[in-house]
Amino acid sequence: MEKIFNKKNTFILVGFAVLFKIFLSAALELHPDEAYYWLWSVHLAPGYYDHSPMVAYFIKITTLFSDSELFVRFSSIITTVILSVLIWKFSKKLFDEKAAAASVMAVNTLPLMLAGSIIITPDTPLFLFWSFTIYFLWKLIDTNQTKYWYITGVFFGLTMLSKYTGVLFLPCLFIYMLIDRKLIWFKNKHFYLMFVVSLAVFLPVIYWNMQNGWISFIYQLNHGLYNPKLNLGYVLEYFGGQALIAGPVVFAAGVIAAAVYFITKDTKKVFLASFSLPIILFFAFTALKRLPGANWPAFAYFAFSIAAAQYMLGSKIKKNVLIIGIMLNIFISVAGGLHAAYGIIPVYKFSEEDAVLDATNWFTGWKSMGKNLSGRNVKYAVADSHQWGGAIAYYARGKVTPVLDKVHNDRFNQFAFWDIPRDLDKSKVAVIKIDRRMRSDFSDIQGAEIFYVYRNGIAIRQYAITETDGYAMQSDIKSVRQKH
Repeated sequence: MEKIFNKKNTFILVGFAVLFKIFLSAALELHPDEAYYWLWSVHLAPGYYDHSPMVAYFIKITTLFSDSELFVRFSSIITTVILSVLIWKFSKKLFDEKAAAASVMAVNTLPLMLAGSIIITPDTPLFLFWSFTIYFLWKLIDTNQTKYWYITGVFFGLTMLSKYTGVLFLPCLFIYMLIDRKLIWFKNKHFYLMFVVSLAVFLPVIYWNMQNGWISFIYQLNHGLYNPKLNLGYVLEYFGGQALIAGPVVFAAGVIAAAVYFITKDTKKVFLASFSLPIILFFAFTALKRLPGANWPAFAYFAFSIAAAQYMLGSKIKKNVLIIGIMLNIFISVAGGLHAAYGIIPVYKFSEEDAVLDATNWFTGWKSMGKNLSGRNVKYAVADSHQWGGAIAYYARGKVTPVLDKVHNDRFNQFAFWDIPRDLDKSKVAVIKIDRRMRSDFSDIQGAEIFYVYRNGIAIRQYAITETDGYAMQSDIKSVRQKH
């Protein structure tokens, strides 16, 4: 174990990670959220209701020659290579080559990264551009060269073009400035010009929001904080989720490292702590109101994993524990990925309900549904969820166009900004209702055909299809949009 953290082994592990992600990307059907983002790439815009637009641009670029699942997700694979190089350079600059190797291995084996990051979401560009922002900010601190103010500004703007949570760079920056006595930056004109550059890069999203009543900004300000009641159980569940996506050893090591680094006088360690732990704690605070997605603080793991790796290299015992943690993470990631693809974990033996609620069910059954719809003599499919609309758009592409009705009964979404087909009331239409928890008997739908999605012999999803000649929208989408 003594010599495991070296350049050769790092190269081998990154190569394995890339190949494993290529395999999973090709083997798994798109999650409906991924299909929804793919639909964004078909309707390119400077902004969207749910998030900033960068994920749509990434998907558009990688699907120029193929729109298969692999190429929809291919930017996540490219990101793996870029981040590995960046983490190597950054960690080696901060510490040494052993720390660089340990950091790259730690990041690439996080279950969040090795298995989870194949899912193309706004977190993919967010993690990438956040990492560059942190890297070039450190270059500024290390060299004091003026150009790095502006390069940092560009990447912070790209971070904001990826996902709004990138704004957490600002409180993290203030925390670092406060602890490391960099408040003098407030007297530096380049400090402010850095944010002028960022604002210029972010202008497309500002323009889109201005044209749409600031609807996306308002949604994000309220998102996750609307529950008037506090729930400590969510906080515990949130930390449990973080221990799972980072692996228990790396997560514990990172928390301890960041806490210790905050009270050191080492600029490098304070820097890593400032741009990692506050993000994880921020989402713990929001968990008092609503359970955050486990992926929401993902971008914190750039600095967090480097801090954890360096801390665990401090003694032979801790280094061996880190190696065990990395091996455990590989096992968790490979087992989880293979289960998603082939259902190798017999969840159904515990209970049929657990089999239905298995989170990896999201990656199966959509292709058969799309084939079902494509084989019908219909032009449109009316659904009541942006996720179902995205899945229909992707897996029945070129044959059936999804339309959403009753958007006020589902989470408001980007479909409200796309025009309703003018011939909807004169065309053959399939109305589809999907029940992913097997809790409906569809008794309220007359003349419906019921279909089931099976996995390991258990019905995990059902959907009802009713064909009709023409369809009259039951909600005025423009008026609903105005209410939001």
